[in-house]
Amino acid sequence: MFILEGKAQIGNYIFNSLHDAEITKTVEELSDTATIKLPTKFKVRQNGQELFTEQALQVGDKVIITLGYQDKYSGVEFTGYVKKISAKTPLVITCEDAMWLLRRKSITRSFGSTTIKEVLKEVVKGTPIELDDNIPHFPLEKWILNKANGVQVLESFKKDLLMTAFITDEGKLYCGLKELTNIGQTVVYDLNYNLVENNLDYKSKNDRRIRIKFSYHGKDNKEQSIYVGDIDGEERTFKTSVVSDMNKLKEMANFELEKLKYDGFDGDVKSFLIPYATRGMKAKLIDNIHTNREGNYFINKVVTSFGRSGARRTVTIKNRL
Repeated sequence: MFILEGKAQIGNYIFNSLHDAEITKTVEELSDTATIKLPTKFKVRQNGQELFTEQALQVGDKVIITLGYQDKYSGVEFTGYVKKISAKTPLVITCEDAMWLLRRKSITRSFGSTTIKEVLKEVVKGTPIELDDNIPHFPLEKWILNKANGVQVLESFKKDLLMTAFITDEGKLYCGLKELTNIGQTVVYDLNYNLVENNLDYKSKNDRRIRIKFSYHGKDNKEQSIYVGDIDGEERTFKTSVVSDMNKLKEMANFELEKLKYDGFDGDVKSFLIPYATRGMKAKLIDNIHTNREGNYFINKVVTSFGRSGARRTVTIKNRL
């Protein structure tokens, strides 16, 4: 028998009774997020005093959410900070990972010839956040920060350089190409066995009609654009204000096209808490009926839900590996 266990440590208090919790981790967004529903009142174990939850907790309190099955699995699913407390019944606590700390930094500095890593060192300076070991070498001609917070710096890297940025499960800041976020771990799903739901859609490369528009916007607001892909395809637009070389733009456009056109699945599967999965892992799909459809895929997003109705992971895949 699988007996669910879930607790949330918030500030100085540990809540062993959660109404509901939902955790979202994705390489597409800067922040991992979590929402926790708690009783509006609780008793302090040491002295039996009854407190209103919204008065005992504060924005900025450290949050650790641990979920599992009794005697079978237990894992820290989220680490972060209280971002918002909504006085509802039950109480809703909105949380954000360590990006919460970077939002509170103000950075003013000019860089000459530099790299992404050097700018990121300034972003995390004065915080407990370390840089991930796998940040690629990416030169920058110059970079100017004028009263920008850490999140705004990362957003500019996403927008202008098409970088992915997020805090890893080890609490380190990664910034680089999405494909390089693969953490070298694999989760196996049998499409005919260990899934609650299968919402995957199989398409051939030819069925994926896609047209890429890649544009450079200069300081004079003039636009230069490159188009690659299928003329009749769904248009995907990418913009940069940093890369002006048209050959480089075409190379970047073809790179995006190659990622999007492939034979295989996209969509999501829903499983129980085990097997464990997080964004950046490789999902190995097994199909004993359609063996030609088996393959490895990049996990783009994982939403983990926990509550009185059970615990589930919704795992979204993109791009065949």
